[in-house]
Amino acid sequence: MVLWVNKYLAKKNFVKYTEQYRTLARIVNYSNEVHIDKMKEVIPNELQNALVIYEITNQSPKTWDDYLKLLMQVYKALHLDKTQDIIFGPEENREKSRGKKDPDAMEIDERVRVR
Repeated sequence: MVLWVNKYLAKKNFVKYTEQYRTLARIVNYSNEVHIDKMKEVIPNELQNALVIYEITNQSPKTWDDYLKLLMQVYKALHLDKTQDIIFGPEENREKSRGKKDPDAMEIDERVRVR
């Protein structure tokens, strides 16, 4: 599989890498061990380092899909700023949109109270 050697994509955009990996891995028929070993070769060093405790305590997931989920959890914890950009868009876009009203937004009168 091409993703097994794509360290560049894994380092540049790990979220995109995991999305593509999950899609392709479901198509091919390899064992969990093969997938996990190949992912370990590609994932950035910071993720490998963060997973050491799982390895030494023998608590690593046994299926490749669970392993990929764990990688994403660790990645999100390490890179909260990058994962927010993926969900909400880059910070500069959020800054530009502040103060601009959505023309389709409903106006709510603050004086009206519901009892």
